[in-house]
Amino acid sequence: MLLLCAASMLAAPAAWAQSGGSGNVAAQIPWAQSPTIVGIVEGGATLIRQTTRHTLAEGVALNEQDIIETAPGAFVQIELPGGTLVGVGESTRLMLRPRVGKGLAPTPIYLLQGWLKTGSGASFSYSSPAYELAAQAASTVAYTAGSQYEVFVESGTARLALRDGGQTVSQLAAGDFAQRREGASPTVARRAPPEFLAKVPRQFRDRLPARGEQFAKRPVAPKPLGEISYADVSAWLRTEPGLRLSLLPLWKSRAAADPAFRAAAKAELPRHPEWEQFADPEGYARRMAEEAERRRAREAARQAARQAARAAAEASGSSTASGKP
Repeated sequence: MLLLCAASMLAAPAAWAQSGGSGNVAAQIPWAQSPTIVGIVEGGATLIRQTTRHTLAEGVALNEQDIIETAPGAFVQIELPGGTLVGVGESTRLMLRPRVGKGLAPTPIYLLQGWLKTGSGASFSYSSPAYELAAQAASTVAYTAGSQYEVFVESGTARLALRDGGQTVSQLAAGDFAQRREGASPTVARRAPPEFLAKVPRQFRDRLPARGEQFAKRPVAPKPLGEISYADVSAWLRTEPGLRLSLLPLWKSRAAADPAFRAAAKAELPRHPEWEQFADPEGYARRMAEEAERRRAREAARQAARQAARAAAEASGSSTASGKP
């Protein structure tokens, strides 16, 4: 059974590349310059766009900073310009083209948690809290949860770089399996273990069709579900500072408009202190006034010290000038 499972997974890359041969994939696919399209939706999936939650549907064109979240048992396929197909497994959260760090080019995808399968006939990369993966003409399957991850390269090659300052970089070939468990050091094995293959989402083993071309001609508008609550986005407000700061201008209006959002954000300020001005405006104004008063007091003390020093110097000079030789 395990051999059949592994064989099924390793047979999948042909369906993900969809390039029809080698060479420049973008040049071979007529809709390569089209927007990122949701090609398949199975089960419950939500789109968070700016301050509104939507029901994710097939044919929706995705924008920068859109967030996709899948329910248990759900599956979504995203089709990026250039022919890259991305499978999103169950209980997964990801963001399209996040703005992480001032002046840095946005990565195509930020996988906050859950399952991701990527397939491309060219180069493709994405980020997660623990690592960055740059794949070349590859099909990869990954699961991430905080600092833990499991990455399997079905075909092609990939470069995995840890993001925790450890400067750990692994060059992965087809069949390699990279892993880091809680409290353990990163490892790379020449094959994926049976326990990993057993829990890979079943949809990742199917040969899925690329459907972006047909949807690009008639994009679908997502159905709004309502404004976001703090609980809807709290996982994103507890991520790395560079990503959190880019979300502040996107969602700060909710703190102003929704007392419940503001109260929840205030209760979690230690997790995202940059929200103080919007989650606790009274406390922020009071703290700013107190800091301003302390600055004035420090400046007054410095001026008094300088005046005292000048007075002492003048008194010393006068005493010296009036003394007898």
